[in-house]
Amino acid sequence: MHLLIALLLALLFSPASSPPKSPTRKAATTPAASSAGLLRKFNLVPLWLVSARPAEAQTMLGCMGPQYRPFDLVFEKVRRDAKNPALYHVQGKSRERERLLPFRGTIMLSAIQKARAPYPLASFKAAAHYQAAGTFRLVEDPAEEGAGVFSGKVVITFSQTPTGLAYQPSTPYWWNENSTGEGSTFTSRWTSKTHPAAIQLVWATNFMNIAHHVMEQFNLWERGPEINPKYARVGWSSYWQNDEWWADAPEPAL
Repeated sequence: MHLLIALLLALLFSPASSPPKSPTRKAATTPAASSAGLLRKFNLVPLWLVSARPAEAQTMLGCMGPQYRPFDLVFEKVRRDAKNPALYHVQGKSRERERLLPFRGTIMLSAIQKARAPYPLASFKAAAHYQAAGTFRLVEDPAEEGAGVFSGKVVITFSQTPTGLAYQPSTPYWWNENSTGEGSTFTSRWTSKTHPAAIQLVWATNFMNIAHHVMEQFNLWERGPEINPKYARVGWSSYWQNDEWWADAPEPAL
């Protein structure tokens, strides 16, 4: 009995033990913080700048208006902003039929996140794949007749490779419509004080790989990739001609 009482008194009057400390937790990385880090890490200039090397983007092809007329655009100069890594300053030219106008503008990225590979491709070595999104505004030279403004959204899918950033190419098999590869797709509205209504446009670095998603029955696919005659009539029969239309004509020798 005395032993039991002694134990009870010891429990009642012993100093209270300190409550267990909760384990220290590291601050979780939010998606926004992760995206901001990727925006600082990756410089997307090589994905847009015109280059003579076939492996890199050159002129971008697209379509405009209700007839889906061919449209070309090229970035001749691309510069990342020194203070804001998500902002890019661009300069280039656009072409629709015989209409060729210079422009200047900006691309503002809002997010970058990891993405899945478009499809397995043994010949393309990539450490990771990403998707970026943002907005753009391209202003044609106001001194030119009929000048306007392109504005809209851009989505970029790209890969991190041992030699830098690159687009995973499309499959070489024309019958596989789902293997379009990676690229930059610009969805735009063109507005002008001289034009009564806005014109819708889409252009991309890999437009011929996604054309069947943009234009209904663009390819007939009977004996291979054959352009539908209704699109051929508005200029698509000669889309493959790479004549470097954006290059300035050389000055005559004196």
